[in-house]
Amino acid sequence: MKYSIIILLVFTSFLKAQETRPTVQVLARSLPNKVLLRWAVDQPLAWKKANEYGFLIEKSTISRNGQAVIPIQKEQLIQSPLQPKPLRDWEALATRDQNAAVLAQALYGDTFETDAPSDALGKIYAINDELEQRFTFGLLAAEQNFEAAKLAAWAFEDINVIKGEQYVYKISVAVPLEDTLEITAGTVFAGPDLYEELPQPIGLAAVFGDGNVLLSWNFNLLQGLYTSYTIERSSDNQTYDPLNAVPLFNAQENDGQSEISLYYTDSIPNNTDFYYRIKGLTAFGETGPSTAPLSGKAEKSLGFVPRIYKKEIPTDDSAILYWEFDEKGNDLINGFEIRRANSDKGTYETVQNNIPITQRQVTIKNLKRVNYFTVVALGKNGVASESFATLVQPVDSIPPSPPTGLEAVLDTMGILKLSWTKNTEEDVAGYRIFKSNNPEVEFSEVTKTTFTGGTFVDTIPIKNLNEKVYFKLKAEDYRYNRSDFSEILIVDKPDVTPPSPPLFKNYKVTSEGVELQWINSTSTDVIAHILYRKNNTMSDRQWEEISVFTSIVDSIYVDKSIIAAGNYDYTMIAKDKVGLESTPTDPLSITWNGLNINEDAIKLSGTVNRELRFINLSWKIKDVSVVEYRLYRGTAANDLKLYKTFNGDTTSFNDTTLDINSDYWYGLQLVLSNGRISGIKGINLKY
Repeated sequence: MKYSIIILLVFTSFLKAQETRPTVQVLARSLPNKVLLRWAVDQPLAWKKANEYGFLIEKSTISRNGQAVIPIQKEQLIQSPLQPKPLRDWEALATRDQNAAVLAQALYGDTFETDAPSDALGKIYAINDELEQRFTFGLLAAEQNFEAAKLAAWAFEDINVIKGEQYVYKISVAVPLEDTLEITAGTVFAGPDLYEELPQPIGLAAVFGDGNVLLSWNFNLLQGLYTSYTIERSSDNQTYDPLNAVPLFNAQENDGQSEISLYYTDSIPNNTDFYYRIKGLTAFGETGPSTAPLSGKAEKSLGFVPRIYKKEIPTDDSAILYWEFDEKGNDLINGFEIRRANSDKGTYETVQNNIPITQRQVTIKNLKRVNYFTVVALGKNGVASESFATLVQPVDSIPPSPPTGLEAVLDTMGILKLSWTKNTEEDVAGYRIFKSNNPEVEFSEVTKTTFTGGTFVDTIPIKNLNEKVYFKLKAEDYRYNRSDFSEILIVDKPDVTPPSPPLFKNYKVTSEGVELQWINSTSTDVIAHILYRKNNTMSDRQWEEISVFTSIVDSIYVDKSIIAAGNYDYTMIAKDKVGLESTPTDPLSITWNGLNINEDAIKLSGTVNRELRFINLSWKIKDVSVVEYRLYRGTAANDLKLYKTFNGDTTSFNDTTLDINSDYWYGLQLVLSNGRISGIKGINLKY
């Protein structure tokens, strides 16, 4: 049987450079309720053998609800090798679809030949023999019809999938042991949770001409998903009809470019609005969503286009433009006009009009720093024909003005964002940025080339001794004229370095307390020094804040707040203006024996009650830990004898052992917790 087709477009995702060892190439499409598989062997001879021997499908469950399945659960999805269906099973599908007919012919036909235009042969791999023809067109046809691929044993639907599970499918050729052919198995990862909706095709654009429109869209970005496309047209944006009888494919190999577009030209009448949209088709028989419609209309062109071929700049303020225009078009136009813009893509304005139809040069005055000019032929039919733009730039030695409005934001990670007000001069190409840690020395440039952005991002070392960083800018025009420096921008670094700690210099233990001397922190941003004390005789032994010194000249302090004798530790920290604290000084350990209590510190008073016949004595001592009170009595101040002793909690005593009309001298003495004894506080009472 002989089958002839015209090659329009070719190269599928399976048609790749042949490797030394043939391999099964596998694709998968994860759907919410099933997994679709497509595969093919990538070399003609191995492909033919694989069709004879059939394919095996192994499914491995590797995870379930996010947890690895150990050991991996493996199962064979088919009991015997999957082979192409008999030819009689193809009849119904081949009658309806040409791709199914081509695929059946590739598998079962007695002969297989192709007739292809010579210009298309340069875009596909050379098809030198019948096996390669069957291989190439069989894969091509299978990509266009998923049902035909299933009949050919190159596709499979796994409907036994469970949400939360993920699988690895392995497709291998059932090569018998006696055959030395080695075909590497292919694997693919899939699962219902990996389902993603199909995207719209990318980058649809339309260029409307005279009686036609050229459509283009990006093929490269979605080539792993869509194998072909359909184009639809509408005259009312309501009802769309397909334009291409067969889906469109990419007709060339990817030569490493980041963007490859497909093109389609549609012939349409002029001055009528049309709407276009495209849809992508997958190798699994799915049709993706259409693009948003593009609309426009074709318009009659003038047929002749002016071309600027020469320009002269005799003065800094004027230019002469020369252009060509076919004299055959003179009768079709009313004349010419010159249009100008600040950029080649900018908005063009007419700067000179009413130029006669025979004139081919013009002088333009009042040039700006940058000028893009076009010559426009004005047709009598209302259609204009415009030349390509040409740049005219007079000699420019005037630099731009210095940049203004410098601002910076610096975070604690050292990321600095520098911004400024852009210059208003039209020919400013960009900026040069300079930085220094000292405003008195030369600034170094941080931009290696002209910076064209609006915000400059830099990384600043934070943990060093410099508290500030300085920036200034220069503007640069397209002629490399540089402005003067801008005003210097001072950027305060965030303080992330704690201050240096203070240092204990000397100390003195007195009966009044502990005198401490220290050397303040050397950091310049310190706002306070904080003194802490710890009582080592206490069970919790917690540091206690004693005093805060906010004056940088303070360096001596007498701690009179100690109540009880014992062993104490002192330490200090420095604190800066952002709240960072230094490491504590090494603890200073001292032993304090307590206060020396003289008799003036004892408050002793007495009251005579003759009616009840007693003398009441009471006493008070502040902030002293007393173990025992000793009460002395006598008839004279120098004749005191120990009379009574009381525990440290007693604060009064009623003396009832009295003689009427007698003078009594009392004395009170304290025994402190450290064993020291105070002086005797005396009092005289008459009874």
